[in-house]
Amino acid sequence: MKRSLLVFLIAAALLLSACGLSSGVEAHPLSLWYAQDDPLAPAMEALLTEYNASRERGARAVAARAFEDEAALTRALESGSVPDLLLCPHALAFSLDERRLLRAAGTGPDYPVWLLQRSDCVGKSYFPIGFELELLCADAPETPEALLERAAAYGRETGRPLLCVERFAPLFYQVLLDRGLEFSADPNRDGFVQDYVNFYNTLALACFDGGLSLETELSLPCRIERSSRLLTRESGGRGFYPLSEGPLLAEGRGLAVTGREPGTQQDLACFLGWLLSPERLSEAALSAGLVPAAEPASNPSGALEAALCALYGRELHLPDAQSNYYVNQSAFELFFRDALELLH
Repeated sequence: MKRSLLVFLIAAALLLSACGLSSGVEAHPLSLWYAQDDPLAPAMEALLTEYNASRERGARAVAARAFEDEAALTRALESGSVPDLLLCPHALAFSLDERRLLRAAGTGPDYPVWLLQRSDCVGKSYFPIGFELELLCADAPETPEALLERAAAYGRETGRPLLCVERFAPLFYQVLLDRGLEFSADPNRDGFVQDYVNFYNTLALACFDGGLSLETELSLPCRIERSSRLLTRESGGRGFYPLSEGPLLAEGRGLAVTGREPGTQQDLACFLGWLLSPERLSEAALSAGLVPAAEPASNPSGALEAALCALYGRELHLPDAQSNYYVNQSAFELFFRDALELLH
């Protein structure tokens, strides 16, 4: 009788202990922060729903917190509060790594060599999912200079625009990058670079002649836009082409491991082990209109996906957060658009 009672008490204690562990796991899920305007936000939300519904018994769920935009996300980080995981651009992740604020949490997929060489945190504490870059939607590939010259001639002949450009700062950067030059996005500094002046004048002439429109909502024969925005556009049977045959300016987006609680290490490894399969990463990237960071696992669906898959493995140029370009690009965009408005 005493033995039966002892066995019962031990079993009850183990059951209560298991229940306590389960309750603790449920009460303290892994936290993941992201910005609502991140192109990967919808894909990440869907992945978290899938993971939480299928995770192993005893593994922590992952709870997401959305911020209005990247600026709000950065302010929250600077306040001292830190999540376990952060969906963020490469520049922010590299900056956090330089400040030793990232934590190694496993091994990523077989990333391209150029990407692994870009930063020691890649594949250890920062796991890129995809890359956003500018693409040309047109009937055929064309250099930016040739396209703008053709747009100017088209405007003079027809009185209608041929081309619209969503963002001018990345376009300037790519053109100067092709010439081995740095674009600082500071007109007072770049104005001493002849290639910058020449391209500035080419853009201005195309706008003055009516071939370049500042209205990106128009349906035009040619457009230069972020790959994530082209995802929602009607291509009209046109193709999608990179702006250069050399390294392409891009912005990486992925997951940074920022949590430092020892008790979460096993749960982080469990989640990342599930997430970081090439199939899931490439599918998430393509669904967001990004060049996949991991090798695409299936045949592309549509012209844009085919163009993005074709760029997998190609060397991309990822500026640091401290670069003059990142610091000045928003101000430059306003400055240059105001200058073009005066030509109408």
